[in-house]
Amino acid sequence: MTTKELIEAINSAKLLAPNYLEDEFPDVEFEKVAELNYDEHRWYVVATVVFKVGDDFIGVNGPISLKSEQMGFDDVGLECIAFEMEAVPSVTYREKR
Repeated sequence: MTTKELIEAINSAKLLAPNYLEDEFPDVEFEKVAELNYDEHRWYVVATVVFKVGDDFIGVNGPISLKSEQMGFDDVGLECIAFEMEAVPSVTYREKR
């Protein structure tokens, strides 16, 4: 399955949380590499979870945590959206030793 086909399949699956990705696609090896763009709401937190699949990166945006024990991800009312991502190298600095 190509990356674009996988993204289409993820979007068609209408996942309620990025955490369910591995359960929905057990034959695909996902390596979680980052969580980005946190958006905190009163009862839940939404973020983009970045997965490495082979040599490619896929971002899945959706609810990653709930703030109430009485809630489930279906109560949030959002479906995950998957899209292709790319690694962006960055430079940092430290004191010379």
